[in-house]
Amino acid sequence: MSQGQNSRRPEETMEGRRRKREKVIVRPDEDETPPDEVKPDDVKPVCKPVKVTGRGNGRRTHYGQFKYGGKRYKLEDSVLLNPEGNILNPYIAIIKDITKKQDGRMMILGQWFYRQEEAKKKGGGNWEINDPRELFYSFHRNEVPVESVMHKCVVNFVPDHKQFPKRRDNPGFIVQKVYDTVDKKLLNMTDKGYEDAQQHEIDVFVDKSMSRLGDLPDLEPKLFHFI
Repeated sequence: MSQGQNSRRPEETMEGRRRKREKVIVRPDEDETPPDEVKPDDVKPVCKPVKVTGRGNGRRTHYGQFKYGGKRYKLEDSVLLNPEGNILNPYIAIIKDITKKQDGRMMILGQWFYRQEEAKKKGGGNWEINDPRELFYSFHRNEVPVESVMHKCVVNFVPDHKQFPKRRDNPGFIVQKVYDTVDKKLLNMTDKGYEDAQQHEIDVFVDKSMSRLGDLPDLEPKLFHFI
């Protein structure tokens, strides 16, 4: 899997829906709100800027955290995102960047997880899952307004030789596979072919998850029956 995958579009249905959401969720006109009125769900950056990039209208101020709806969010948080339209389930992403545009709008760059019904096979159909909580990780990223964020969520990266944690003890989503959005195939988290930065990213998520989950039992070996 190459770095070029990140900049290429996934299947049209997913990208179209996400673009539709971006158009629906807009910041109200400044003229509609008196200057001295502050809404409880206003988006506010937290702490000093991390850096500034771009020039002119493309200038961006980057932050490590923001506050929205009375809750604080930071880089690397996993969040549910508002699915506008006729989509039932929220989108799920990891916050990879937080920026403020010149017009005052704040955006997040999300790295997306795919649900089973969103992960299409190249020849048609969907990839199967082992548990309703299972998601597929991906290296696909795109930008959405901060107002899309609903709330944080927990995503556990579980090595493929380990059993899934019990729901009652460890609520949250589970990842064991990576979805290649270009070739529409599933990969193991330990497969060869990832760039060093991508493999490191996966390893960090696995380490954090296992630290949170503790020592999970190994999968029982499959028994082969011979005739």
